[in-house]
Amino acid sequence: MVPIDWCDELRVQPIDEDEIRLTVDWAPSLEAVAKELGIGVDSDAAKTLLRLPTDDSNLVSRALKRFRQIHGISNGFAVELTKQIPAGAGMGGASSDAASALRCAATLSGLPLDDPSLVTIAAEIGSDVPFFMGLGGNAPVAAARGTGRGERLESIEMPHPLSLVAVFPAISLSTAEVYSIAQLPTEPASPTQLIDRLASAAVDPFADELVNRLAEPAKKLAPRISEVLESLCRLGLETCQMTGSGSACFAIANSSGQAELVAAEARNQLQPGALVRSVRTITVPASIDLIPLGKT
Repeated sequence: MVPIDWCDELRVQPIDEDEIRLTVDWAPSLEAVAKELGIGVDSDAAKTLLRLPTDDSNLVSRALKRFRQIHGISNGFAVELTKQIPAGAGMGGASSDAASALRCAATLSGLPLDDPSLVTIAAEIGSDVPFFMGLGGNAPVAAARGTGRGERLESIEMPHPLSLVAVFPAISLSTAEVYSIAQLPTEPASPTQLIDRLASAAVDPFADELVNRLAEPAKKLAPRISEVLESLCRLGLETCQMTGSGSACFAIANSSGQAELVAAEARNQLQPGALVRSVRTITVPASIDLIPLGKT
């Protein structure tokens, strides 16, 4: 797993009320995102792709409720979540939001960010939430190998960031449905070559080292994924793959300049009907800014 700079923004404020008050919106706006995806804001597609729950089905709400329960926090939290990462994309958007919410709540409650309870809660909320917490709940991670359900993490050193093109093809896939039709081999592919390549300074294509057993079943559910991957390959990027259980795809570029050029061409070919971004790998966890709040 590697984190990228396609990010949501989360603001958390303690409140006296005994509740989690969550509001969610899209950046730059619902209308702008819908336009990129080629759907109407009131369409059935928008209800599937852009609906933003604020109840316990949102991992932010679930994480904060569990945090309050474990630590006996009497106050509640008001949360403003501004989304850019699409849901159902296999990009960990909801998981990164949950991890950030836990770290914000801990900071506001005077709890050390390396407190073991935070990683415990994170693993309860979702298998990849601990990754966004960082090792030990706070140590920066540039890349990690996940074992178990994905919650057992081993840091991988990366001497330089990767430049990528990421594409969300306006399709939200159910992870459970993708897994239900996956055909897995008896022995998993070894990650050794990929880990060695990430730890090296080489930027030449390493498509042979990338394996995603969920790509084929995801393509059966959403043929559009094949179209996106083929488009990225035709534009000159050799290392193309689906991320997670889909539906988002990515391709590794030789430089940020190449990634920006290919992203621009991909927009011309795929939009409307896709979110296309030029991105770079970063480190997690995300930073927290404490902003003094005045009273009126």
